[in-house]
Amino acid sequence: MVDKETTKKAEEFYQKGLDYGQEGDADGAIECWTKTVELNPNHFEGWYNLGNVYHLGKGNLEKAIDCWKKALELKPNDVDVLYNMGNAYREFKEYDNAIESYKKAVELAPNDHEVWNNMANAYNGKGDIEQAIECWKKALEIKPDKYETWYNLGIAYKELGEYDLGIECCEKIFERYPDSYEVKRLMEAIQKDKERKK
Repeated sequence: MVDKETTKKAEEFYQKGLDYGQEGDADGAIECWTKTVELNPNHFEGWYNLGNVYHLGKGNLEKAIDCWKKALELKPNDVDVLYNMGNAYREFKEYDNAIESYKKAVELAPNDHEVWNNMANAYNGKGDIEQAIECWKKALEIKPDKYETWYNLGIAYKELGEYDLGIECCEKIFERYPDSYEVKRLMEAIQKDKERKK
C-alpha cells in the first residue's frame, strides 16, 4: 500500500510528465512517468503513458510492451492498451502478436471498427488476405462510410482476382468522393487486370 504523501508525489510527477508530453519532450515525459510508477506501481495511467511514449517517442517496442503489460495487470480489460499493443506489434511486423492483441480488444469492444480495420491490416501484412477481408468486412458493417477500409478491400479483391468485387468497392467510394484520384487509379488497374484475364 502506498502512503498518501507518496501517492501525491507520484501524481505530481505524472502531471509534470503530461506537460512534457504536450511539449513533445519524450525524455522528460519518460523521466517523470518512470518516477510516477516507481513511487506508485499501481498507477495505471503512468504505465500506459510510459508505454505510449516509449513506442511513439522512442520507437522502443520492447520497453513499450513491458509498460503496457504492467498496465494490463492493473486493468486487464483496457481496450486502449490492447489496441496500442496491437499497433506497435504490427508496426514492427510481429503480426501474430498484433492479431492476438486485436482479438482481445474486439472481444471487449466488438463494435470498434478501428480495431477490426487494424486487425485486417495485420492479417494482410502476414499475407493472410482471406482473413484480412473478413475483418475489413466486419469493420464496414460497423462503419460503412469508412473510405480507407473500402480502398483496402478493393486492393485485396484485386490481388485475389475478384475484379468485380474490387470495382464495387471503388464505386462505393465514388458515391462520397467522386473525384478521388487514388480510387480512379485503383479502378483503372482493376479493369486492366480484368481485361487481361479475359
